[in-house]
Amino acid sequence: MRRLLFAIFLILHGSVTAESSSIPASPNENTLSLDFDRGIETELEKQLLSHRHISPAKGAGPDGSNAIRVAYVGYELGSERVVVRIPLGFATKAATLSFDVRFDTDFQWVKGGKLHGLGPRRPITGGRKRQPDGWSARVTFKKDGYCATYLYDQEKTKKYGISKKSEQPVFGTNQWHHVVLEVRLNTPGKPDGSARVLVDNKEVIYTRDVVFREDGGPNTMIQQFLFSTFHGGHSLTWAPVDDGGKPTTVYAYFDNFLITEGIQ
Repeated sequence: MRRLLFAIFLILHGSVTAESSSIPASPNENTLSLDFDRGIETELEKQLLSHRHISPAKGAGPDGSNAIRVAYVGYELGSERVVVRIPLGFATKAATLSFDVRFDTDFQWVKGGKLHGLGPRRPITGGRKRQPDGWSARVTFKKDGYCATYLYDQEKTKKYGISKKSEQPVFGTNQWHHVVLEVRLNTPGKPDGSARVLVDNKEVIYTRDVVFREDGGPNTMIQQFLFSTFHGGHSLTWAPVDDGGKPTTVYAYFDNFLITEGIQ
């Protein structure tokens, strides 16, 4: 009942958009999980696979499980955006997102790009103006396989998100990596928020003293999964290219998405 009421609230208040799916069934309260091993039975799987750059990858996941493949189609701003916003069905001050990713053999890091993350009812992304009730927290890949956080906080002097990079490269091609993003929102008026990233069970980034929000209302809580992955960037220099320097397409595979309330 709680999940149904929350879904109705989102619809009535306009947060379920063309980029948002119905709230999927989940085995536990305050958990969203997706492993693609049931084909395209759930509404969330159908929503993701309806995106023109996401396709099923049967048997391509870890240990031969099913996965999805994302096409990074190069163009003048990096690669075409693959963005789907999905209501979690619950709202919380702290949450953990984990997923598995395998960058294909010929994947190009170029200057970097986005992976996935968490957000409130109205996430701030894409260089949009900061808002007291808006923020976002995503993981990114960087040149040479480094990892970084990408956080839209309340620093209104900045146009884009703040970033902290891993000290060493953590991603390689043609191998599965397990990525964990832990987000703890700040208390309004206090710089006590945090974002922590682990790759293959090792902490690689920990950003403390983050002011994600100024307001403390229900809209500011963690309540959306931001499926968000692309190169870019605002120029062709961010794009994957072929031997002739023309934009090309590269691929990555994803599996075992899990979002839970609290820090694990």
